[in-house]
Amino acid sequence: MPTENRDAWVDTVRRAVDIVDVINRYVPLKRRGRHWWGLCPFHAEKTPSFSVDPEQQLFYCFGCHQGGTVFTFLMLKEGRGFREVVSQLAEEAGVAIPDTPGATDPHRRLRQILDWTLRYFRQAFHDHQERVGPYLTGRGIVGDLVEAFELGYAPDQWQGLTAYLTRLGARTEDMVAAGVVVPRQSGQGVYDRWRGRLMFPIRDDEGRLVGFGGRALDPQQEPKYLNSPETPLFHKQTVLYGAHRARARWRQGIPPLIVEGYFDVLACHQAGLTQTVATLGTALSGHHARWLARWAKQADLLLDQDAAGQDAARRAFLGLAEAGLRVRLVSLDGVKDPAELLERQGSEALRAQVEHKEPFITAVVKRWMKAPQAMTSQGKAEIVDQVRPLWQAVGDPVEKAAYLEELAQTLHVDPRILSQSLRQSQGLQHTNGKNRHNMEVAVPLPRRLPPLEVRLLAALRTHPEEVGSIRRLLPEWASHESVAIVLDAIERGILDDPGQWPDAFHQGSVSSLISAVRESPVPEAGTAALKDLIAAMIARRDQARWQSLKEMVRQGIDTPELWAEIRQLQSRISSYRSRPVGVRSRGYQPDLTDRKEG
Repeated sequence: MPTENRDAWVDTVRRAVDIVDVINRYVPLKRRGRHWWGLCPFHAEKTPSFSVDPEQQLFYCFGCHQGGTVFTFLMLKEGRGFREVVSQLAEEAGVAIPDTPGATDPHRRLRQILDWTLRYFRQAFHDHQERVGPYLTGRGIVGDLVEAFELGYAPDQWQGLTAYLTRLGARTEDMVAAGVVVPRQSGQGVYDRWRGRLMFPIRDDEGRLVGFGGRALDPQQEPKYLNSPETPLFHKQTVLYGAHRARARWRQGIPPLIVEGYFDVLACHQAGLTQTVATLGTALSGHHARWLARWAKQADLLLDQDAAGQDAARRAFLGLAEAGLRVRLVSLDGVKDPAELLERQGSEALRAQVEHKEPFITAVVKRWMKAPQAMTSQGKAEIVDQVRPLWQAVGDPVEKAAYLEELAQTLHVDPRILSQSLRQSQGLQHTNGKNRHNMEVAVPLPRRLPPLEVRLLAALRTHPEEVGSIRRLLPEWASHESVAIVLDAIERGILDDPGQWPDAFHQGSVSSLISAVRESPVPEAGTAALKDLIAAMIARRDQARWQSLKEMVRQGIDTPELWAEIRQLQSRISSYRSRPVGVRSRGYQPDLTDRKEG
């Protein structure tokens, strides 16, 4: 539906439901004054700090700082997508979904075909239990997991699915566009894409069906795995298998566990490792890494233990590190992958081995140290050559320093010499070609903003005309996704009008930040308080940058530009500290009208 219709519909649904009634299904609430209070469902507490405001139709926890609308609550509590929870509440409230003519929405037709195809595969799965049941049992996949992942079966027929979809009224061109049938080379007709295969429905991170993967049951059938082709709905570079189920665990602080295939995901879920996702026959992409960085600060890799898997792990590490994630590696003993370990030794053995994970570079160096020539001069040089691109990809200077110290001890070499060697091929160049000294490390915004930053955003509510000054004076901070969205809302004057909020306002860190800002007291009128807050932010930024530069010096970086910046920062920091307590934030008073920072 058009954006304006969708937004109006979402607002109608929001106003039609009572947030107190919805949350009360999960949390016993008691009224105190204007608000309802209860124990927070998102963190452990003994004294209620979870508040629901029936007038604003918002919730907020003063303990863990989660907050937002009724949609946000259900997304956090049940791990579902925005569209899904809005549709559920619309149905409960009797709010009709605006009509969208199918003839003008090809994606809607494709989704219908995928839904029908899943129904066909699911029925065939139950009709051919003698074929698929023993196979799954032999792989260690039992119980409710089969139903939870909606496993299906594609009968060994050329026209079974085609005929089924035709009877339901599907058009041939739409079947081809959905990727479920293949045109014959002769140009006459189509045939089923999957035959004689165990079928895995593929859903995107919001739980929407976008494609299928099929595993051959006949050992002679090739290829062993056959995925949907690229379609308007399915792009393998952007989808992770199992992501819509794993997100709930990530919200609880459990890092994503990345494996290679469908059965590896099922094996890990069978063992209770429900934070697991897999790529779909492709390497972990930059899009995958950036998307994971929105959910976590750390990721664990458990890829195949053969040479190809080790190379895939190295490439995955580079992408994840570039996205700002810390990476750990899980190594398995005596088996190729999690699916084989589950099949041979069971769930407990798989869980136990996953617990033994190490920082990625630490783990791969241990593996390389097993080579007979590792401690020869040539062996040490080869290990340093292998580590160099991995080490240079790490963005956190403290993490880099720890790796440097550890590797120096392992190889018995002088840390200063090792530091010079690790920088050799790219010098101070980062993997994207920018000078590391001049480039700010991209660190994901913390899930909970410090009070100073919340107060600054709250102050801007009474001075929306100064949002442009914030973007000029604090560009790195203002460019973080959540902060940028809130600044835009303040500038547009919609922060206090939930009826005008777009979808992004109801999700994750954005929703929590909006709630925190709206709950924060608005500072006194006038720009003096706002200038004080900006000055305090700049002082804190300079202090953090100074600490980062000192760490670079300790690592052996020595350039005139670096020392010039250190001296400049020292001078500014000294000016902050020389002022009496209580007026230190005024050590630097930003000019909200000038084009340059003072």
